[in-house]
Amino acid sequence: MTAPVAERAPRSLRRQVRRDGGGAPVRRGGGVRPAQAPPELVSRRLRSRTWRVANSWWLAVPAVGLPWVSFLYMGLRAGRPGWVVAAVAYFVSTGAALGLIGQGGWEIVLGLFLLLGTWGTGVVHSVMANSRWLRIKAAWNGEALPAAEPPAPAPDPVLEPVAALGHRLAEVVALAHRHGDRLPDGAVPTVREIDDVLRPLLGYVDRRGADVAEVHNLEAIVQEYLPGALEKYLDLPEEYALTHRGSGGATPAEELLNQLRLLLDGARQLQQAVYDHDAQQLAVQGRFLDTKFRRSDLDL
Repeated sequence: MTAPVAERAPRSLRRQVRRDGGGAPVRRGGGVRPAQAPPELVSRRLRSRTWRVANSWWLAVPAVGLPWVSFLYMGLRAGRPGWVVAAVAYFVSTGAALGLIGQGGWEIVLGLFLLLGTWGTGVVHSVMANSRWLRIKAAWNGEALPAAEPPAPAPDPVLEPVAALGHRLAEVVALAHRHGDRLPDGAVPTVREIDDVLRPLLGYVDRRGADVAEVHNLEAIVQEYLPGALEKYLDLPEEYALTHRGSGGATPAEELLNQLRLLLDGARQLQQAVYDHDAQQLAVQGRFLDTKFRRSDLDL
């Protein structure tokens, strides 16, 4: 039977601790103490009847007449000198009682009374100490306890469309590098050239803001055409992709290289179109300013 357990951590576990190089709490007195569990885990253990019963098994040891064994173990394990002193006292008292019984005569009665008193005191002391022992043990880390439901994983941050395209482009380039030994010669360098064109363009568009048409064209290359060409080629058996010629006379390897070159040309044309559009807007503003400040507004 276990004694009622308070949920507050004992004073011995609230003493100031310092951490050594490995991060384990160390008592100021010099003895190493097990790392402390989080407060919520301590509270859950103390509220668990199953845990309290499972960790009160030691009460059976004093019940069979060996209280000194239990208190010696707990005192050394928990770093409590008072329990070690009690263990020594119970050991000496038990030894003295057995010595008296062994002498015979009236000393047997005295020895039996001493042995019975030691046993009864040890049992009562054990029940009283169990509450503190459970609080100390609950604060130790690494003991099994049915885990609470894990928190739901945090949702991935939502990226802006252009930032998401940059992330996807990096994944496609990594895919080409990862399977470089499967791709035909010239495929990986061409993919890198496409990345060299599109990555600065994505940064430029992201800084000044992208319109719908630009995002649509970038998405088509980065999310559909480029990864689609690589993935469809990698799905084919390697020997087939290098040697089999289709109805057009080209092997899948040759077809992939042709598509990558077309995508590179398309990326360069898209880059040129974006820069030309912004340059044209600058020129339009220049003509407006020229008209406004040099001719009409100044002719008062």
